[in-house]
Amino acid sequence: MTKDKPEQSKRKTYSAPALEKGLDILELLANQAEGLNIGEITKTLNRSVGELFRMLVVLEQRGYVSLQPGSDRYMLTLKMFGLAHRFPPVKRLTSIATPVLQRLSYAIEQSCHLVIYYEGKGHVVVQQDSPSTRVFSVRLGAEAPLMRTCSGHLLLAFADQHTREQMLSRIPAHHANDTEFDLDKMVNKVRKQGYESIHSAQAQGIQDIGYPVFDYQDQAVAALVVPFFAYLDGSHQTSIDDAHKLIKQAALEISAALGFDAA
Repeated sequence: MTKDKPEQSKRKTYSAPALEKGLDILELLANQAEGLNIGEITKTLNRSVGELFRMLVVLEQRGYVSLQPGSDRYMLTLKMFGLAHRFPPVKRLTSIATPVLQRLSYAIEQSCHLVIYYEGKGHVVVQQDSPSTRVFSVRLGAEAPLMRTCSGHLLLAFADQHTREQMLSRIPAHHANDTEFDLDKMVNKVRKQGYESIHSAQAQGIQDIGYPVFDYQDQAVAALVVPFFAYLDGSHQTSIDDAHKLIKQAALEISAALGFDAA
């Protein structure tokens, strides 16, 4: 009988220093809304300018990073965001949701957006501005902290226990929530209601209203959210109660197109 060789069953690891440098730069800039100059990048990554300068030039030539006009600070472009949208499940979701969000925004005269979960955060993958001259909206590609946003609450609440634990374990440090947050209470409330409605943590006077979007496996794959605000001059005809009905209907329409059976 031959003895097993554990080392043969272990996954081999490989080193690609140039690729690793480029990925380090992209991952670093992904968390820097204001960008970084080359000195800050090299200091943070503990590498020399000589090691990273050519990486930055190539990344800029390929359209992954760009220099801010009149500045020496590098920022991520939306190229990776665009590449992610070519991934079939995301592409299908966005192609289905886009016309639905357009109709919804015109019906309620409010902006709306669709958020999916990825790597410990929510990400806005579809965004539709209100047809009104007064617009409050969320930027396409924006991140949504799971613990402090309407979309995050929906994605957490309608995930199964195992998935929720994985989601929570991947929340980045800069999205960490205060210790007073009662997760179980939030999950029970949202699941019982079937939706989430909370005051925006970013803007005063905004009521975030959201409903889950499900796929053919009955999995919550996205959150449809409307940052609802009232018009003081009485020109806005859609009440918040009517908005709830239309938002719910839109979420169900997207879900049905993904194969979800609400019956």
